[in-house]
Amino acid sequence: MTIYAISDLHLSFNKPVTLYGIDHDRDVTKPMDVFGWDRHYDRIRDQWLEVVKPEDTVLIPGDISWAMKIETAKNDFGWIAQLPGKKVLSPGNHCYYVSSKKKVREALPEGMYWIDADYTVVEGCVVAGTRGWTLPGDHRFWDEERDRPIYERQVGRLRLALEAAVKAEPDKPIIVMLHYPPVTKHVRSSGFFDVMKEFGVATCVYGHLHGKAAEEAVQGEYEGIDLQLVACDYLDFRPVQVKVPGVGHRNG
Repeated sequence: MTIYAISDLHLSFNKPVTLYGIDHDRDVTKPMDVFGWDRHYDRIRDQWLEVVKPEDTVLIPGDISWAMKIETAKNDFGWIAQLPGKKVLSPGNHCYYVSSKKKVREALPEGMYWIDADYTVVEGCVVAGTRGWTLPGDHRFWDEERDRPIYERQVGRLRLALEAAVKAEPDKPIIVMLHYPPVTKHVRSSGFFDVMKEFGVATCVYGHLHGKAAEEAVQGEYEGIDLQLVACDYLDFRPVQVKVPGVGHRNG
């Protein structure tokens, strides 16, 4: 049993589809071809099937579907459900269909789990998550009046998740799922990162960064936490094994 991660699937099926035989012109509402992601769902499928076994778990931290409504997002969830492994999902900035955890959880097929300001346990590890947000100090994107309330709320939601997780599962290693990075090369600390250090988080997987931004991602061990960028284009659309210090990993 192994834990993998891949984010930013950006699916947009407008009806239920199978893994194969998708009509790109008719079945896809928002093709990603303009970004060079031609039929990227086929690339995700093929590589996922190569590495993920039915007994494994895949973490998907955000930007899963372009859908505006949960009924449409079900088409994308249904496609993901056909791939092997259990799936743990959390929200991203483009998950517009999210109005409540309850509604999303009710829409998910069997074997798929939604976390947001809470946690679950997989493969002997606690997995806690929330969306995250733009970081203060990043003058390229941060707007104090607009972003501060959202940022503070999201830091608080991560704290809630980790408080509950540590109380219930004090001896298990902790993986955090964020959509936004908790630190960047421009902002070397944040409330998210401080909370993760406080609760002894082992690993944080995150997405959101693409292209040039991905080249500037902070990755590897950083102040005691292993950081992994798992945006699907950065991974060449191949789920990557999550590194958890002290936990064994599959070779190959």
